[in-house]
Amino acid sequence: MPIRVLEADVAAKIAAGEVVERPASVVKELVENAIDAGSTEIRVEIRNGGQREIRISDNGCGIPADEVELAFQRHATSKLREAEDLFDVHTLGFRGEALPSIATVSQVVCTTRTADAPTGVELRIAGGEIQGRTPRGGSPGTTFTIKNLFYNTPARLKFLRSEATESAQISSVIEHYALAYPQIKWTLLVDGRLSLQTPGSGQLLDAIMELYGLDVARQLIAVEDAAGEGEQRTSIHGYVSHPSLTRSARSSIHLFVNKRWVRASGPLVYVIEEAYHNLLMKGRHPMAILNIEVEPGAVDVNVHPTKAEVKFLYQPQVHALLGRAVRAALAEQTGIQDLALPGTRAAETLQRRIELRQVGSGREPSNGSAWSQGGLYGGSSGRSSAAEAEETSWELPPVPAQASPSTLDEAADPAIEAEDEPRHPAAGIALSASTVGGISEQLPQPPAVPASPAVPPVPAAPTRLPPLRVVGQVSETYIVAEAPDGMYLVDQHAAHERVVFERLMREHGSQPIQRQQLLLPVSVDVPPTVATLLLGHTEVLDEWGFEVEAFGEGTLRVRAVPHGLREGQVAPALFELAAHLDDTSGATPTDWREKMLTTIACHSAVRAGQTLAHEEMRQLIQQLERCAFPRTCPHGRPTTLLLSQSQLERQFGRKG
Repeated sequence: MPIRVLEADVAAKIAAGEVVERPASVVKELVENAIDAGSTEIRVEIRNGGQREIRISDNGCGIPADEVELAFQRHATSKLREAEDLFDVHTLGFRGEALPSIATVSQVVCTTRTADAPTGVELRIAGGEIQGRTPRGGSPGTTFTIKNLFYNTPARLKFLRSEATESAQISSVIEHYALAYPQIKWTLLVDGRLSLQTPGSGQLLDAIMELYGLDVARQLIAVEDAAGEGEQRTSIHGYVSHPSLTRSARSSIHLFVNKRWVRASGPLVYVIEEAYHNLLMKGRHPMAILNIEVEPGAVDVNVHPTKAEVKFLYQPQVHALLGRAVRAALAEQTGIQDLALPGTRAAETLQRRIELRQVGSGREPSNGSAWSQGGLYGGSSGRSSAAEAEETSWELPPVPAQASPSTLDEAADPAIEAEDEPRHPAAGIALSASTVGGISEQLPQPPAVPASPAVPPVPAAPTRLPPLRVVGQVSETYIVAEAPDGMYLVDQHAAHERVVFERLMREHGSQPIQRQQLLLPVSVDVPPTVATLLLGHTEVLDEWGFEVEAFGEGTLRVRAVPHGLREGQVAPALFELAAHLDDTSGATPTDWREKMLTTIACHSAVRAGQTLAHEEMRQLIQQLERCAFPRTCPHGRPTTLLLSQSQLERQFGRKG
């Protein structure tokens, strides 16, 4: 085929696709412009997931009437003058691509007025073509109304997800910037319903309480640290969660660089999670709201089409300070031991962990280690990497060969569920067969009918358990039982989870899941993103036994839950269901069903730390013996450990 120059409108639509991927992209770009305009109040209204209408109003400086048309020309901007300015960016926007890209694929109405102008102006654009210009009154500031997004690019419409998911993505954008700019009063309305409103007090903790509620805010730990001089000056401030407060996905990790929202993936997230070393269960992630302040000349913000990633000039120093700040805050509040190895500082040890993991995955260690080249925290220890690796007892899981956000996100699947909770002495509440969460009610005898096709066939004998006789309970977590082949330790939570999961698989294959109406509705405080997802899928939740409704800003009222789900587990279960709803791409109906059942089973099962009566333990073991796959829970964790008779005899010297 001959080479041709594309028509202007085709080239414009291609360029727009790089900037405007979905409705949330429009909101992000326009909100950033509103922040750059010095706004103290920003109001966002969306309908039908933003595809039908997006309306963003601010009280910023406005656009001069004689520059409104110019603002919609490609690469027109007031924030850069020459190429060197790219390495000294002090604003969120700077490319001059957002407005023309949005106008190319939608119908736009822009109403704006500056404070010194007697009247403002209204400009209408459709498909990149100006339709009209009219004088308008109004308060100083700018209002953008975006209608029928992608109306002229139907191929793009095919890739949009459900209205609830797109609304949740928009809510996520507003959440992030409400945390980055607590001095701005933010308001978000979704289909006429108030979803978020912050006070604009300037206090980060106030914004956190509005988004996550008082209970979450009480479990946050302040983080503040700084190091370096001049261009290397770096500071960290914000909050991280106590190790007892975790999430099944990274959606509650909010990272900002000079108040610019960056994607929660890659090395920055890895450093934060490494600071929680030995404090979190596998598959669990902390909450974090952290802003990294560096000199504008020491960070490149022009490395991604949507400005979702940045590159640091002094990356090792930034990583070392971030890890040190988070770990020090955790150590001060929780009394945990420092990460430092003998003869090293904590920052040095954290950097070693990062580099050992890079070497183990075949990647080259990052250049200019903060601990080996002096940098912020002192000189090299003068030890070889091999010697360090030999002395280090950490077992570091491999990471993908490339540290790109996509591969790291895939490596840590946000759909991984909670497997258990830390055991607390106060949690040792005895169960009875009559209680809602009792073993007898939750584990009915399996029906004497062929299993549903959804339940795998009964495996061969080696995978089954032998008859077990209950002896007792250890640490209110493990059941001790004996069998002909030795002594078994049974994890009561994992075992019960397997039993409940297989029961649900049998029952839900042919009939709706059983639900229980709550005598008193349970109120659950959730961030706007979670509320939008759940309220947008009430029919799906109803099918799975949940009856959920809005109850004021940031609160859901739960009237019914799946049978057996404990009241204290309602909130964690809803958070994990929201993560599933936000991660349905590529999932088959069978995958989705298993995820939902796994979540319900996990939060319906008895917990570690609960005292079980002998009869309850006996019933649980009998039900486990009858499971198709009794040796692992639905997450793949073992339910039982065997200490064979020969092992016992060797340990006691009865056998050589």
